[in-house]
Amino acid sequence: MLNRRFLRVKALQSIYAYHQSESSNLSQAERQLLEGVDNLYKLFVYQLSFWVEIKQFAERRIEENKQKHFPTEEDLNPNMKFVNNRILKALDDNKHLIKLEEQYKINWADSREDFIRNMFVKLTETPEYQEYMNNGKDSFSDDKHFLATVIDTYMPEDGLLYDFYSDRDLSFNSDYQLAIYLLWKFISEMPASFDASSTLPPVYKTEAEDKEFVVKLFEKTILHADEYMEMVKANISNWDYDRLALMDKILIFMALTEFVEFHSIPVKVTINEYIEISKFYSTPESRRFVNGMLDRLSTELKEQGRLVKTGLGLVDK
Repeated sequence: MLNRRFLRVKALQSIYAYHQSESSNLSQAERQLLEGVDNLYKLFVYQLSFWVEIKQFAERRIEENKQKHFPTEEDLNPNMKFVNNRILKALDDNKHLIKLEEQYKINWADSREDFIRNMFVKLTETPEYQEYMNNGKDSFSDDKHFLATVIDTYMPEDGLLYDFYSDRDLSFNSDYQLAIYLLWKFISEMPASFDASSTLPPVYKTEAEDKEFVVKLFEKTILHADEYMEMVKANISNWDYDRLALMDKILIFMALTEFVEFHSIPVKVTINEYIEISKFYSTPESRRFVNGMLDRLSTELKEQGRLVKTGLGLVDK
């Protein structure tokens, strides 16, 4: 579920928080890092559960409309396409999701009459919903396309949804956008065979290796910060080191850690990863600086014999 880029981002957030805090307890910070990884996955589960609850609310509304004293033709013969969405039905029945909801104590009972209703109404007013409900198509791909489009188009900027999660766990603030991307990716890649007995992806792709990666990246970046600072100062030109944003320094320090400590990660992969991450956590000007600095520093480390990469294709020729 959480690939290395997500783990890098979680390490970045934790290193930034460590430098901003007055505490110097590295062991405690490492525990908080791993808790942060788990909380990101928890928010992903919350997002899945949210869509199941929206579906269930729609079903309840259909049944309530049928019980009106003077139901309309639409009340009696409603459009069932949304509640029959194959992905939502599979998630609603999925045993693993139900187990995770119980584990994380996810309960929507106190939200049905306001938040869920408001979110459902907002959904029905979107052109994507109207087109989906009336396009005459009936396929798994159409169901998937609708959900993926709505998630990508509306959820990232939905302040009501963001506030809802923030009220439940402050750690969700920094993970909101990441969790939406995880949700979108999961829905976009869901196979038609996914059903009640299917297992949701785990937190880590390879738990032992990925935990070791993110903890080592976090720890070594902090422990070698002073050394890395001197390396950056020695290579800086037309920039004032003291005016560099803390986030930019951390991005460079993390990349240096990967250059020196992770012998199986190609240099180009490391540079590309931190350039991509900087697009979301730095300015365009900072991004160019990070790119240029990492190019110079990787060359310097290689000349010093400190850039030791093992495996075919891992050393630039």
